[in-house]
Order: sequence, then C-alpha cells, then structure tokens
Amino acid sequence: MKKAGITANISKVTFADDKKSAILELSTKLTKGEYTVNVTGLADQALSNSVTVDDEHVAKIEILSDTAVVDNNAQPTKATVAYKVENQYGEDITKTTSLQTNDNSKISLANGVATITLGTNAKVGDKVPLTLIDVDTATSASKVLTLSSAATVSDVAISGIYNKDGKTLNEDSDLSKDDFYLLVDVKDQYGNTITDPTKAAEGLIKSQSNPTVVGTAGTGNNVSFTSLKINGETKLGLKLTGPVKAGDNKVTLISTTSGKTATYDISVSETTRTDAVTLSQPSLAVAKEDVLVPVSVFDKQGKAVTDTKILNDSTKGVAISLNGSPLPKPFVTQDNAVYVKIPKDKLETDGIYSLVAQSSTFKVSTLTLNVKKAAVPTVIRGVNSDFSTTLLKTTKNISVDDLVVEDQYGRVMSADDVKAYLNSNGAKIVVKDTDSTSSSAIEVTSSDITANTPAAIKGVNKGNEKLQFVLNDGKNDIPSSTADVTFRVTDGTEYASYTVEDIGTVYHEAGAEAPDAAAYDKEIKVYGVLPDGSKVQLDPTKDFTVTSSNVDVEKDAADGIIDAADTLNLTYAKDANEVVVPVTITINANGQEIKKDVTFSKVAPKVQSVAVVKGNTTKSSPVSTVSIDNKIDFSVASLTTGLDSSYNIVVTDQYGVKTLATTTTGVVTFPDNTSVGQPNVTIIPVKGTLDITNNGTKSATVKSGSLTSGTEFDVKLTYAGGATTTVHVVVQ
Repeated sequence: MKKAGITANISKVTFADDKKSAILELSTKLTKGEYTVNVTGLADQALSNSVTVDDEHVAKIEILSDTAVVDNNAQPTKATVAYKVENQYGEDITKTTSLQTNDNSKISLANGVATITLGTNAKVGDKVPLTLIDVDTATSASKVLTLSSAATVSDVAISGIYNKDGKTLNEDSDLSKDDFYLLVDVKDQYGNTITDPTKAAEGLIKSQSNPTVVGTAGTGNNVSFTSLKINGETKLGLKLTGPVKAGDNKVTLISTTSGKTATYDISVSETTRTDAVTLSQPSLAVAKEDVLVPVSVFDKQGKAVTDTKILNDSTKGVAISLNGSPLPKPFVTQDNAVYVKIPKDKLETDGIYSLVAQSSTFKVSTLTLNVKKAAVPTVIRGVNSDFSTTLLKTTKNISVDDLVVEDQYGRVMSADDVKAYLNSNGAKIVVKDTDSTSSSAIEVTSSDITANTPAAIKGVNKGNEKLQFVLNDGKNDIPSSTADVTFRVTDGTEYASYTVEDIGTVYHEAGAEAPDAAAYDKEIKVYGVLPDGSKVQLDPTKDFTVTSSNVDVEKDAADGIIDAADTLNLTYAKDANEVVVPVTITINANGQEIKKDVTFSKVAPKVQSVAVVKGNTTKSSPVSTVSIDNKIDFSVASLTTGLDSSYNIVVTDQYGVKTLATTTTGVVTFPDNTSVGQPNVTIIPVKGTLDITNNGTKSATVKSGSLTSGTEFDVKLTYAGGATTTVHVVVQ
C-alpha cells in the first residue's frame, strides 16, 4: 500500500474465509489523500486499485442512558452518565475526542463519562439536560436525563475464560458441545456485586473487534449473561458462541451509567495446519481404476501431518483439484501411508491429467499424471496353484477361475475382471491340443473358455501332454498371450500310496426334523498319491468302494457322497445328539482298506464363525478393515449391503457350510431354513468423538453427524451362541 509514492507500514493482514478479500490494518491512522494497493502473486502483472480517504472525524455521538446516577441519594451534588463517540469507520474514538457541552462550567467530560455538577436543591427524579457537540463536524447528541439513585452497573471487570473441564479454546473447539465463558465481575455505584444476569446485562453494552473469530451471547451490542456456580460462588458468565476460527476478538464491556469499561482479548489459537505439500508419482495410474497418489504434508513446524481428518479439512487441510475440478475429501490411509485417492470415475479415459494440491498457507504442489490405458487381459501365465494338472482317464473342466491371467502391466487380474472383459468384447480363451494323434494323453473335447462356460479336456492315454491356452479377441488369436501347461494322465498303476480325507461331522437333517439340504452332503475324498507327491482324486464308481456295518450308511455312501437323507436310519443313545458310524474305503486296484469314522449329528446349524467380506458371495475374501463415507449413519446395514463392490457378512456353521447374511439386517438363514437373528453390534471408539445410540444391541448406530474424515472405531459383531468377529472401521 502506497500514498504519494511512499509505502505505508502494514501491521496485519486478515484474509477472508473464501480467500477472495483481505483486511489491511496500518500501523498509523489513515490520513487524507489517495492510497494505492497492489496485489501480486495472482497474475503475471500486479493487480492495482486506489481509494481516496478523509482524515478521521467524528461521525456519531451517543449518550448511553436516559438516567444520570447521583453520587448521594440524600444530598446529591453530582450525577454521571456514559457517552460514546465513533468515527466515520464505526471505530470507538471516545477517549481521544474533545467535545463541547451545553454548560462547560458545570459539565466535565473524561474517558466517555459526563459528570454533571448539580445545584443545591437537586434531588432524585429531577430532570437535567445534556448536549454533547463536536465543533469541527457540527455533530451533536442531546438528552434530558432523569436523576436516579437506583443501583446500576458502575464498575465492570473481566477475569478470564472459563471451561468446566479446563479445556483450552482453539479453532477445533466445538461450542455446541463444550461451553466456554468470559467471567465478568459487575458492581453498582455503591460497590455492591451484582449477580443477577438480567440486571447486570441491562447496565452494559458491548463492542467486539472481530466476532467472526468467536462471538459472545447477546444480539448486536446487547449482553446476555449466564449464572454459573464455580467453587460454590455465583458468577456471571458471558457465553462464547461459534463458529470458531483462529484469530483474536477484543471484547469491551461498557457501563451505560458510569462509562467505565473492561476489555478482554479472546485469542483462538490455531491447531495443526498444513503448510508444505509434495505430490509424488504413483507407480502406475490406469484408466477406470482408483489411483492412489503418494503425498507428503508438513505443518508450519515441519512436522509430518498424517491425520486425514486434518488433511481433508476445508480450512486447515489441503485442497486437491484434478484438471481444475475439486476432489472432495481425497485423503486416505493405506498400509500406514497417506495418499490422495483419485476415484476411478474421474479417470474414464487414458491421457494426461493435472493434479494440484494447495495447503492452508497457499503453498502449491503440482503433478502431471500420465494415465495409461484401461487394463485388459494380455498374457496367460498358467493355472492356479490349487488346480491339479494330474487327472485320471476322465473329463475335467477348466474355467476362467482356474487360470492366472495378467494385464498389459504385468498385474494378475481377478477372475471377475477377466470375465467382464470377455463378456464385453466377445472374446474367449482357446485351449489348443499340441498333439492330436491317437496316442496323445489328452483330448480337448471343448476348446473355448468364455465368461460363463468352461473348456473340457479328457484323459485318454497314460502319459504327459502339453496344452496351450491362448487369448482370442473375438476374431483372432493373440500368440503373445500363450501359456503352455503340461498335464499328466494316470491310470493308477504308478500310485505310491492312497489317502482319504477325514469325513468329519455330517448333518442329519431328518434327525433334526429339517428339510434335506444338498449343502450339507459330504463327499468322501479318496486320492491316489504319485511318487512326486501329486494327488489324483479317485472315482467312487471305478476306483474304490465304501462299506459299513450300517446298511443304510453303506447304501448312502456308495456314490462317494453321504447325503443323510430321510431313508437313513440312525439310532441315537438317550439324550445324545450324535452317533458315530465307522466306514471302510477299499481301493479296488490293490484291496487296501482305509477306515474312517463318520459322525452324524441332529443338532441344527448354528453360527460357528463370522467374517466381514468384500463382495457378495460366500467365497469373497475376508477383510479386517472397512472404509466408509460419512454421508449416512453407520449400522449393521453398512456391513450387509448385498453389493459385490461393498461389504457383507459370511457365517460358517459347525458343519463347515458358509452362508451369506441377509442384506441390511445380518439375519442368517441356513440351507435347511434354520434362522439365527441379527447380531448385536458393539461400537468401540478409537479415534474421534462418536455419537452412538443403542450400543451393544441389534440397532446400534453411529450418527453420520459425528462421522468425520479420519474418525476410526472398532465394530464387534456377536451372534446368538457367542460367535464374534471384530473389524476396524475408518471414515474416509
């Protein structure tokens, strides 16, 4: 700021919340003339504008009461009343302004108080005139005052800020939950303490230098007190009101009768604010995928800021924009590191994107993001580790789920993503027979793997054979995608040994008076073990037989699957819910007998274990941490969405059968129609303050108003019978 080419000294600059304007406070008063303000840093050239001002002058005089308080009720000699003078900017210049009165010999003015010398016969109730005049501007104020002996506010003092818990006021203080007060001591003209909130407020007015930092109770210049009990004493409290932001507000209380004042500077301190920010290139950015951009943020003291609640704060955090469009609350944590998350719906196409970060102190970091083309299946690496490449002279299906497929960036793709690509592009994976002679080990009976259909191969001759798996874009094979997989066909003559998996407990639905459910059938899994340790599952119709002393069990198990249907007769001991029946598995090739016990149970299914999964099938992967947004209340419905892209609950019963809990409620209905009610939900706060209702019950809820970014809590789910799981919830 300059005047007549001379730079003026600026003592303070206060930016508005929207950062589009600023208040400049000079070290000295403005004087008559033209001031020019230059702003740099926003454009290539400085922005400039001028303003013409006058010297400070009186714009308003106000007599603050209709009564003048006498010094002595019986024989008054003097009376006082307060007044106030403001300049053209609304600033209080009472103490620095000289005024004239209607009777300078009997009326004296000092520091905002007019003292009137009374005549010898004056008494309470008399009327006296008072006129105050500023000669230079011809500004005046007049009143006819009534002499009064009533106890009115004469002295006022502010002793400090009070909070019952001893908390310190800062920009994070929530005045809707924590009460802060200015403690005010008020006395009348006779030296008596006034503790009545209404009476004290009637004798005071207030002025505030910056109520946008923090306000005080009472509209306009009025004062509103609260009666407080502190250490057994009654005190007057002037409640502080929000919203709160960092800065200072000078509060002045003025007696309307004596003109005496008390001033207190309310200082709202800053908490952690972002200062320096650095964006780093991610290892890979791909179209139609969420991208996590590494970021480092430091506060003004050089300390790293990792709290996403602060980073996502509109005032203290970092503003992020992508190609000029703001990204709301983009900061997330993953594996104890902080990232800017760019949602996949913002990266629909490949190309160059501009990412800009601006800290609360207006420091900027930019990043040019080169987003690669969307991922597509590119190379088939082979089959999954749990897929056996050894088979008998039988037919074996091979689906997308059995293959390891990588995209063009060398990343293994999920089976669902591969299927989606095949579906949308009319593509397929072709299985090719490299040896089509009659003596070859493998015959490819169905060569195409699509999103919904498997290929089929058949073992025809003992030996090894290499098959090729090739991507086809719907028109042509892609040779560079080819994987060679060697399969082995055995006739059983080279088995080194045989093994049978433990059968475990079989649910006897009829014994439980429940309908038959195929999910509870138990397969008897018998394997031939080759010299290299690989195993081949044997065929019950060709390779082994099952016998038992219980004829019904023997009939039931003849096909290698124990169904425990209604025709199965079992005898349970009195008060017993289980019965053990031995079975013998005989290997047809060599007569080897392997004995196993089958435990039958008529106990209805119950929840044995619980898992929160990402996905909506019983095969979806369990998770230990859940990320949610803060737009809706959190409840058990947040973990039972029914969506493949979100969270659900899978329970496992004592028979090893997995069931997906019902959407929104968490109720479980097992395959035999047995039901278990929704779980109790216990919320355990970890980080941040939560508004929880009905904690520990089925309807436990965290209100969305308390779900701020960075808040964390644990959720314990407990089903009838005691099965539990706990997941950690992070609010993004």
